[in-house]
Amino acid sequence: MQISLKKLELIKRYAREAYPFECCGILVGMVEHHYDLTTENIVLEVAPCQNIYHGDRRTGFEISAFEMYEIALAAHRAGLQVLGTYHSHTQTRAIPSATDLDFLPAQHSLMILAVSGRVVHEIRSFSRLRQSIGYDDVFEEQIRLRF
Repeated sequence: MQISLKKLELIKRYAREAYPFECCGILVGMVEHHYDLTTENIVLEVAPCQNIYHGDRRTGFEISAFEMYEIALAAHRAGLQVLGTYHSHTQTRAIPSATDLDFLPAQHSLMILAVSGRVVHEIRSFSRLRQSIGYDDVFEEQIRLRF
């Protein structure tokens, strides 16, 4: 995954502002195809979303289907696409939970920020090769800064 420092700083700010609750949002951009047949998500925009989770928002998040649709539509109109989501963990490290992985579509990025005391301690991103029932095809993406 590639993302600009400016966009990454925005996500970190959203995570700090939402604390002690989990922040959430959508990553928008384009997919770059490489000669070795691999792909890489290029994040050009970040769309913060309201966490509408009905449980404890310190340990969970949910993005409304309507908000997801609106962002996907705006991305499409701009010639871009939804690449994945980001959210913060306020009780654990930046490692996907089983729930995170259950909702991770193939080739989408899942960026997780570990936050405590309004300080971002860790940022990691994950993806999966194909849609499957298990978690054996989930891998950690390298986050590369794009200038």
